[in-house]
Amino acid sequence: MPISSQIMCSIKILFGRKLRELRKKRDLTQAQLAEIVSVDDKHISCLESGKNFPSPELLERFASAFHVEPKDLFEFYHLQNPDDLIADMEIMLQKLTQEELVLVYKYIRTFLIK
Repeated sequence: MPISSQIMCSIKILFGRKLRELRKKRDLTQAQLAEIVSVDDKHISCLESGKNFPSPELLERFASAFHVEPKDLFEFYHLQNPDDLIADMEIMLQKLTQEELVLVYKYIRTFLIK
C-alpha cells in the first residue's frame, strides 16, 4: 500500500537520504562514490540533498556500486519522520477489516511486551 502523497516527504529528499545512508555504510566519500559511478562529486551532493534525481542509467550504476537490487534504492520508509509514519499508519489502519485489524494489533503487541 503506497504512502499518501500528503504525508510522504519528497521522493527526491528520501532518495537522497537513502543514497547518503548507503554511501556512509560503505565508508565512501561523495568524491569516491562519484568516481565509482562516473559522475561529478557535486552531482552526488545535489542528489543527497534532494535537489536532483538520478537518471535510470545512474540508478543502475548506484545499485551495482552498492551491490543491491535497484528496488532496494527505494526502500526508505525508515528514513521518514516518525510523525509522518504514524499518520500514514493511521490512514492504513482505517482501511482494514475487523479481522485484519485484530491481526495487526496482535503483531504490534508482540513488540510491546517485555
